[in-house]
Amino acid sequence: MRFAFNTLFACLLAGLIVGSGNSQQVTGVIRGTVYDPSGATVSAAAVTVTQLETGFSRAAASGAHGDFTLVELPIGHYRVQADAKGFQKFLQEGITLEVNQTATIAVHLVIGSAVNEIEVSADAPLIESTSTNLGKTVGIREIQDLPLNGRNFTQLGTLQPGVAPITPGLQQAGGSLRDGQAYAVNGQRPESNNFLIDGANNFNNVDGGFVLEPPVDAIAEFRILTHTANAEFGHSAGSTTNIVTRAGTNAYHGSLWEFLRNDAFDAKSFFAQSVEPLKRNQYGGTLGGPVHKDKTFFFLF
Repeated sequence: MRFAFNTLFACLLAGLIVGSGNSQQVTGVIRGTVYDPSGATVSAAAVTVTQLETGFSRAAASGAHGDFTLVELPIGHYRVQADAKGFQKFLQEGITLEVNQTATIAVHLVIGSAVNEIEVSADAPLIESTSTNLGKTVGIREIQDLPLNGRNFTQLGTLQPGVAPITPGLQQAGGSLRDGQAYAVNGQRPESNNFLIDGANNFNNVDGGFVLEPPVDAIAEFRILTHTANAEFGHSAGSTTNIVTRAGTNAYHGSLWEFLRNDAFDAKSFFAQSVEPLKRNQYGGTLGGPVHKDKTFFFLF
């Protein structure tokens, strides 16, 4: 039953992911301050951030105190550009924005012609000085490379301190009602956790836990926010798990995989005459890319 349900969900999600790059779910913020060489702030500077994977961009002008805020940004890698009269163009790359992250950067302009530019290519140390959120982001590398029994993404939640799996006794006592509860966070009951998919509510109001279990191949990353989450996540006393699904980019990318489990290295139990047979093969793949560059993308799994 669960396999059939997940297959149906995968088909529906694959259809929803095909869409415009400008309508992707937004999950992050880049903010900062523009300075001149003396350390004074620069107002009316044009600041533009561009996502390198899709060409998605957003622009703003620095305020009277040189500050700027660019909201509703999809996760990914970004380039920041700043232009102001009498200063060289500023470019900074190496900015990675994660789910629910508020990244703060400092833009230091150099006096000169706008024809010239100063480029900072090293990874930018991002500071979250305006958010009280505490939590760990599980990225695509962990999701794809770490072994998962049953390919359930919630097992990766235990990589974060304070997150513990449900005990076998609790799982057995609750039966199927515990299927979506996944884990307990910082001593709270597993019913106290909230789950979101691309910002949409995925919480089971009857039994607690999640309603839809997205396939691992459909997840770009997810983050578990603990008790110090901002007021916008004030749904539950435990934690909030926000999942961001994968989408296509301007480059074609895909994968083919097989997960194999068998009894080749198993040992027989004390009372058994032989090793219990086990043969399990799971196959799958993903494919994503552009339909119209910088505009429309697809992702299938």
